[in-house]
Amino acid sequence: MKKHYLPTQIYTFLLLFVGIMVCNGQVKTNLSKDDLSAPKTITNSPPKMIRTQGVVSGNVGCELQDKAGNLWFSTSGEGVYRFDGKSFTNFTTKDGLSSNDVSAIIEDRTGNILFGTKSGICKYDGGKFSKYFKSDSLTKFGITSLLEDREGNIWFGVINKGIYRYDGTNVSNFLYKYEHPFYGDRHEKYISDIIQDKNGNIWFSSWNGGGVWRYDGKSFKSFLPSANYYKTNQDQRNHNYPQNTSDYLSSTFYSPSKDHITDDMIFSATEDKAGNIWFATRRHGACRYDGKTFTSFGEKEGFVSYGISSILEDKKGNIWLATDKNGVFSYDGKTFKNFTTKDGLINDSVKSILEDKNGNIWFGTRGFGLSRYNGKTFTNFSE
Repeated sequence: MKKHYLPTQIYTFLLLFVGIMVCNGQVKTNLSKDDLSAPKTITNSPPKMIRTQGVVSGNVGCELQDKAGNLWFSTSGEGVYRFDGKSFTNFTTKDGLSSNDVSAIIEDRTGNILFGTKSGICKYDGGKFSKYFKSDSLTKFGITSLLEDREGNIWFGVINKGIYRYDGTNVSNFLYKYEHPFYGDRHEKYISDIIQDKNGNIWFSSWNGGGVWRYDGKSFKSFLPSANYYKTNQDQRNHNYPQNTSDYLSSTFYSPSKDHITDDMIFSATEDKAGNIWFATRRHGACRYDGKTFTSFGEKEGFVSYGISSILEDKKGNIWLATDKNGVFSYDGKTFKNFTTKDGLINDSVKSILEDKNGNIWFGTRGFGLSRYNGKTFTNFSE
């Protein structure tokens, strides 16, 4: 375990070199959308996540606040970071983590922290890391998502192998193959997110054309876009469709339908206080499902129509939406408000959102970025 702090001399040098005044102890950067390596100033007031593995870029995932109040952040290449409110502790393979590429972090009911990595699931009991499964085949799985349901089952997405459920004794496999109504047999390769709603249903978001799935404890129900979505080639993946009709791919206009989800590539999902399920889509903004109809939020609603990576409802009822190019948006039920690097966000390509117990909103971004918003200002916690 390693705690890292940059010497005061380095901060002083950077401040003199860049020549930017930093006010109120807040971190600011000159990080542009197109140049992730641009020079930037760093104050020595907030602690920093420091790279230890030499990864140039990499995404940061805001994953979990555990029962003790620690915040956990995943990274692609730099292991995981734990923040106790004062300093960051970096855990890597040198400490027993199974891989430095981590995609998901949860805390189980016994207090263990589970990490989904490209080399299976790893468990941290507060003292040491260990493999969650002893089976060699399971330790080689590339994990994409994790959930512990109300019954204590562990659900995990695996690249190229669909969904697995572990009940403490047996491992079951689901969604590894299904019949798609528009392009036949396909293997579900990437389940990007798993959530359980208030009614106990489990939702699975697909990032490779599977839309979303809902499991009610007995069977799976698939939600896909309308036929017009495929006829207008909205996914732009150039599939060889089994239908060879003259009107296939002949439509030029796509209008979202209230009877169908708006996209078949879904990065994440969340449930709001009213019981609506929100979906972050690849090319068609945000989509909200009330149990009967789907509502699209895109350009017509003053929001972007592409690149939504994460959705969260805060304690005040605001919906936060992370985008791949346009920073983050907050939605109060009436209007959208946009926050970007101009407001202090460390990077406009935001990948994850987390609210802590104090109501602060944390954002993990591309370029190894981490920002916190306290309702008034942004503070940045990465190099």
